Amino acid sequence: MQNPIHYPTMATVKNAAVRFNVTPTYVRKLCRTGKIRYTAISCRRWLVNMDSLAQFFAEGEPVREIPQPVDGIRCVALS
Repeated sequence: MQNPIHYPTMATVKNAAVRFNVTPTYVRKLCRTGKIRYTAISCRRWLVNMDSLAQFFAEGEPVREIPQPVDGIRCVALS
């Protein structure tokens, strides 16, 4: 018997926002910044991968560590 194919659960931006009680604008921002996975159906219609969105909310936003000064020199801009 072959292994079954797992298809991700997808939803529109609006439905994903309702499901996680956030705004559609916030979901679009997460998509644009690459924090969650999505598929663009057209220029105005996106399908959000609900598994990656749930994982994002479960793990939270990664915290950037602020570098400590070395010999009195500090980092002024993080890329």
